[in-house]
Amino acid sequence: MELSSKLVKSVAYDPSTGVLDIEIRLKGHRRYFNVPLVVYENLITATSPGWYYTRHIRDAYPRSAEGAEGRAKQVLRMVTGKRGQLS
Repeated sequence: MELSSKLVKSVAYDPSTGVLDIEIRLKGHRRYFNVPLVVYENLITATSPGWYYTRHIRDAYPRSAEGAEGRAKQVLRMVTGKRGQLS
């Protein structure tokens, strides 16, 4: 779902798993786990979705970073088998 926010571009939520996918403008995608439905509902109806995300989601739920930086680090780890050190 597209949002009219300067920070949050779009969101998707799976109520059966509690997984919330958020696309952050200029930062990429983030996947949050164990997010209650009410949090998703509050996010998409908030006057300022960016403020709601920052205040109630960003540091409150476990996440995986899937933005460009996160993908680059994952690829580097797969290639090197280490923490960013090329052999």
